[in-house]
Amino acid sequence: MVRYHKWIVLFWIALAVAVRSTAPTWDQVALDGDFDYLPADLTSVAGGRLLNQAFPGERSRSQLVFLLCRDDGELTKQDEILGLDLLRRLYHRLAEASWQRAIRYGYESGPTDPDQPYASWIALTRAALDEAIRTDEAFYDAISESVPDTSPTPTEPRMAIAYWDRGNLLRSLHEPDDAIARDVEAAVVFCPTIATETRPIAERDIDGWDHLIDIWSWNDSLVGGKLRTDQARLVVGRLSTELASTSNIATFEAAGDLIRNTVAYSDRFVEPGVRLHLTGSAAIGGETLSASRDAIRYTEWFTVGMILVLLTLVYRSPLLVMIPIVSIGVALVVASGTMTHLASLSATGALPLPDLRIFTTSRIFIVVILFGAGTDYCLFLIARLREESTIRSWPKACASALSNVSGALLGSALTTIVGLGTLAFADFGKFQSTGPVIAVCLFIALLVCLSLTPAILYWIGPIAFWPMKITENRMPTLTLSGSWKESGGVKSRTWSQIALMLTRAPAMTLGIGMVLLLIPAGYGYVHESDVTYDMSGQLGAKSVTTRGMAALRNHFSIGEINPVTLMMVAPKSLPADDLQQQVKSLSETLYGIDGVIAVRTADDPLGERKRGLFSRDALFRRALRNHRIAQRHFFSDVPEYAGRLIRMDVVLEGNPFDQQTAQLLENLSDRLSSMTNESSGTWTDYDLYLTGTTPSIVDLRQVTIRDNRTIKIAVILAVLCVLVLVIRRIGVSVYLILTVLLSYYATLGLTVIFFSSLYGDSFLGLDWKLPLFLFVILVAVGQDYNVYLVTRILEEQRKGGWLMAVRRSVARTGGIISACGLVMAATFFSMTASAWFPSLIQWMGVAVEQPTTLQGIIQLGFALGLGVLIDTFYVRTILVPSFFAMLGRAA
Repeated sequence: MVRYHKWIVLFWIALAVAVRSTAPTWDQVALDGDFDYLPADLTSVAGGRLLNQAFPGERSRSQLVFLLCRDDGELTKQDEILGLDLLRRLYHRLAEASWQRAIRYGYESGPTDPDQPYASWIALTRAALDEAIRTDEAFYDAISESVPDTSPTPTEPRMAIAYWDRGNLLRSLHEPDDAIARDVEAAVVFCPTIATETRPIAERDIDGWDHLIDIWSWNDSLVGGKLRTDQARLVVGRLSTELASTSNIATFEAAGDLIRNTVAYSDRFVEPGVRLHLTGSAAIGGETLSASRDAIRYTEWFTVGMILVLLTLVYRSPLLVMIPIVSIGVALVVASGTMTHLASLSATGALPLPDLRIFTTSRIFIVVILFGAGTDYCLFLIARLREESTIRSWPKACASALSNVSGALLGSALTTIVGLGTLAFADFGKFQSTGPVIAVCLFIALLVCLSLTPAILYWIGPIAFWPMKITENRMPTLTLSGSWKESGGVKSRTWSQIALMLTRAPAMTLGIGMVLLLIPAGYGYVHESDVTYDMSGQLGAKSVTTRGMAALRNHFSIGEINPVTLMMVAPKSLPADDLQQQVKSLSETLYGIDGVIAVRTADDPLGERKRGLFSRDALFRRALRNHRIAQRHFFSDVPEYAGRLIRMDVVLEGNPFDQQTAQLLENLSDRLSSMTNESSGTWTDYDLYLTGTTPSIVDLRQVTIRDNRTIKIAVILAVLCVLVLVIRRIGVSVYLILTVLLSYYATLGLTVIFFSSLYGDSFLGLDWKLPLFLFVILVAVGQDYNVYLVTRILEEQRKGGWLMAVRRSVARTGGIISACGLVMAATFFSMTASAWFPSLIQWMGVAVEQPTTLQGIIQLGFALGLGVLIDTFYVRTILVPSFFAMLGRAA
């Protein structure tokens, strides 16, 4: 390998440059979301497919919630000015999004064809513009006596752009000229420069709003009563994207900008104390993904910084510090670029590849694992080269070091690669793709470390160790304890003493070591399943949406904005009267189920069954049935489902993310399933579907619990096979697996104790992804150091007895394995940097924006770092050497 060192260096540099210049960026091809990657046979997924078929393009999968409230009492009429300003802007955004959607569906101009898919969107565009103008008039009436003396814009003080757009829409629809002229004239009066400041609708940038499909408002003449109290007003923007969709980052940021613009203009008209909050599942998902992006940025920079510091402390040689950094930098560029290339080709179908997907959060694992493991590989190689260079010439030392260490590196890397690869057996699509992607990236890093790194070292020569000197062809003296006098010093003597202590009383050392680790391991085993699926709880208490959710709970039921969608599909079409009667019957049945607080149907869209059929509200109810919300929401125009589909929204008590709400849903599902499974009855042979946030959470919990069991077994068997292949001793391999299992549960227990103490009553549990990723990475990565130590023991054993082999191996590898463990732990701990590093910088007097922290990433980074430290300084230092010392005594 070293013979062609120049060509190897040139090859990797050329490949990195080529990949970097041609590959799409990670953000361009990365996906996100959770519910989109659930197995297709689950109830919530099947229900979502039915909604897409029966209500094409109109399925709401997440919500933006704007809450107007006052800190100190009831809202006044004057306070509503802030809400009206927000609402007129928001309705106009809905009109822009709907019009552009109609254009994508094929609308150009002329009267709409009701059979075309664009017809409903043109109708919604017109309705949204009407609402924007109606709200604008109410807003201006309220501020007419105190309008600021500033130059008019398309949106301030009047929504001139709404009049302008409605005039253009009427012209496109070939409406009467006088109606068009009124709107255009009004727009020009309100903003004389409107024609030059406004682009055609098809050319406007509506980034963040393109998935908005409807608005439910407290100011609506018919449905507003459900969205207002004396203390609060509510606006719900319904979106077609899943709550964890990547596009919700732009939506969250656009909604924040909308609120800031509203407050900047209208806050002067209201008394102090009025608040405008943002929350809802789409906002929570957007802020969560935004926090993930911040965490990735902090992790990348902090990882590089920590490795530079640690390598400087270990080597005190500038070239030896830079060689691993350069090698892993090349590996990261080539690996990430290769993955984005493959993902792009897979998405477009350009190559017959499997469904390869990469995710936003995958990058944080790739960065920390490649820098951590890759630096370890370089450290192992450099340590062996330094050892070999004292007894051989530089060319022979390079060849011998690579030859002797490549087997151990290959074995340790394979445990991680194969362990991560087993995630391909998961049913959850996000697990299924993430594991193999990280495994391929790590394999590329291994190739770099076994080719580029030794080539650079060979090319540079012994000067790589400057300012230290390498004396060639001088055989060091081996002491009785296993240390080498030539490499002496404090570190060597320390590990020599540790090796002697471990081998003098190995049985007692092993017994005490096991007992001390079993205590936290038992706690971790008991609490392994105590995880949370509450995405809203993963954000810090100071986050925008968390504060908004807390305010929302004070005024409304959370379930009101996140109902469960229930659909019953009859085997054949029924007369309208029969279908209506069944809707009423099913509604009454649902009200009798524990936890159901409202049922919204086409007959009762607000879920207020207290209104009597012959009361003075009957006219209200009849009008309500004909309202655009009821028409679009409960009735399907698709012929396949006409007269067959019963759709209703069921509002459950509690937070949609809570386990208690999930239990209520399971009770509801069981009751409905028993009705459809009766041998004879009204609902026999009906197909039942439940979808929405809570059903999706229930299905996500079900599939990930199943994946946890499957993947754990697969990882253990896969890593065991690699260990047996490398070590060729089944008993030893099984023992090494048991040690890392013990380490995993101990780490889990200590992590639960730490975060439950840190967060107190606000601690909801560990993030649901943590146990699986901790298990896979810790079991796989944790074997790296065991493999390196055990292969060295077996190598030394061929030169002498078992006890001496253990002593020599611990003494010779203790320092370098410890350094590698610190590097790996530091890279994992860097995942927590977004939680404390900005505060540290601010404390030092540097102004920096405080990012939103994501508890799931912080918890996982802490757990992985802690687990690696336990593996490095406890398992490898105590449990493994004492076990081999016992074998030596027995032999």
